[in-house]
Amino acid sequence: MVKLFRRRVDWVLADGVERHALSPSTFRIVGDEAKAALREGDRVKVMVVPSEGIAERLWVVVSSVGDEVLHGTFASDAVELRGLHAGDVVTFERRHVLGIGRRDA
Repeated sequence: MVKLFRRRVDWVLADGVERHALSPSTFRIVGDEAKAALREGDRVKVMVVPSEGIAERLWVVVSSVGDEVLHGTFASDAVELRGLHAGDVVTFERRHVLGIGRRDA
């Protein structure tokens, strides 16, 4: 049976630091120094974990950097999560950052 309509589900961002601590050889993340140097315009990879279904890693373009909280917009549409689109705003912390793509790289 083919599912024609996906339901909208709640989601959270995975705590990359916690997941790395549980499986350091298979769940790799960038170091604290790299996360501390985040700037507006950088891209960061986060993992979106739905309340049901498959987790998905997405790039976020950083729009503002604070001491604790960062803001950005998703760089592409989610494949599995209905209703999560490029340009949607997301608030996150450095613990959520799995990877970094520098704007000047």
